[in-house]
Amino acid sequence: MSFVTEPMDPTSPDSPPEFEPKSGSVTFVGSGPVDLGMLTLAGSRALRFADLVIVDEGADEDSIKQLTPAHAEIRLAGSDDETTAILDNVARGRKVVRLHSGDYFTDADAGGALQEVLASAGLRANVVPGVSRWSAALSFAGVNASAGFAGLDASVNIPALDEWPQAQTLIIRVCGEQAADLAATAIQRYGTDGRVLLVTAAGTTSQTSELLSWGEVDANDAPECYFIVGPGIEESRRQRLDWFEGKPLFDWRIIAPRTKDDLSRLGEELAHYGASTEYVATMSIEPPRTEQGMEKAVRGLVDGRYLWLVFTSPHAVSAIAERLTEYGLDSRALSGVSLAAVGRGTVDALARLGLVADLTPVVENTTGALANEFPAYDELIDPLNRVLVPSADVSVEPLLLGLSRLGWEVEEVTAYRTVRAAPPPAEVRDDIKTGMFDAVIFTSATAVRNMIGIAGKPHAATVVVAIGPATSAACEIHGLRVDVVADSPTYESVAEGLARFADRRRADQVAAGLPQTKPSQRKRRKRRKVVESA
Repeated sequence: MSFVTEPMDPTSPDSPPEFEPKSGSVTFVGSGPVDLGMLTLAGSRALRFADLVIVDEGADEDSIKQLTPAHAEIRLAGSDDETTAILDNVARGRKVVRLHSGDYFTDADAGGALQEVLASAGLRANVVPGVSRWSAALSFAGVNASAGFAGLDASVNIPALDEWPQAQTLIIRVCGEQAADLAATAIQRYGTDGRVLLVTAAGTTSQTSELLSWGEVDANDAPECYFIVGPGIEESRRQRLDWFEGKPLFDWRIIAPRTKDDLSRLGEELAHYGASTEYVATMSIEPPRTEQGMEKAVRGLVDGRYLWLVFTSPHAVSAIAERLTEYGLDSRALSGVSLAAVGRGTVDALARLGLVADLTPVVENTTGALANEFPAYDELIDPLNRVLVPSADVSVEPLLLGLSRLGWEVEEVTAYRTVRAAPPPAEVRDDIKTGMFDAVIFTSATAVRNMIGIAGKPHAATVVVAIGPATSAACEIHGLRVDVVADSPTYESVAEGLARFADRRRADQVAAGLPQTKPSQRKRRKRRKVVESA
């Protein structure tokens, strides 16, 4: 919808302004409780073209930035002039998105911005439906709703019993401290022995769902919980429909030491199995000590000195891109150069610049594998025999030697330096040493050395995962017991391997008649008190 406003008082609907077609627009986008990933394609599309995004307090701004253009402005909602801000920006021809973590028309506390915009100026706004908290509570709890179901929001006050919906399946939202008061009212309708499913922290990796009677309900400290009543609650437990809490790594807290590569995709794979991942930087990236080498290399790229440009990491891609920008150039300056890349992160970094690698290793994502698969220099076909390899101040000797044997004249240039990062915060180091993490995932031998150097060894109860044999060997050299080695050096294989380990561990606990616990839930011994003799 395109429109523009004339100067007006947005709080006076008595004389609505006239609108002229312009490019400005406002779209109210719903997502889903807890998880921004519940955005629909329509919602993602609206964000992709937004100039201004207004979000709820506590929203994941980093995730939102990944879905919006670089120029987009992100503001927090809730200001007194939110409606005025929307109208003013629309009048200036900007595309505004008001993003809500839920659904605008089914969540009673979604805010009045939509209604105010419509009432103040007679605007017709675009609305993208989101996932309501009511349907999310049912889905995350694995409950099939009956033909008639309803939601009751008792989070502010508990209505009288005659105001409760008469639906067969009822979802009641309440603050935990009000749970006992709600139960006292519910007993009048369902009886003390009436069955109810209590769901707390719905949609998070801390979710719990407990089937109990109304007489067993006590107050709790949860900021929000749901009570679900209906025939589906018993059936869901009999048929094991608790798909969310039943994930193999549900509520596992995992730490992943990070070196040069971005591990966000690893976190996404682990989240698929129910885990939450925390990253600790073990390596810091710094510019080279002198700039002359990079300046000469970039001039050579622009002048056509090299036939191949080999990237061994995403940081090498960033270093070349930054130098091109300094010269007022962009990725088009590399149009006559063949590109080779090692690692998925490097390929993704090139893609963000609009570039596609001409050669990536097929067998294994290592510099040595790239050398084995690199084409030999042919003086009858290749106009040049020079290859540029921008890398860190760490030797890539297997690559350089392999290319030289193939007849290429290889020039290596230091694009960046890697140094050991500063230690993580004291509480993180303490959690590592005392076994508060359920698993640690090492994606390289360097990650093993650096993490132990800056944070110490993980506790013996922590599950140790290695991405491959070389990383596993580094763990054993440092005295760590390796529980899982990925079948292939990919993040998908790492996550799948850990999930299989968790399934086997849980099966062993069940077979032994033990409670099902996470590695971090071991019984901790109390420290002995030292009594000084007089």
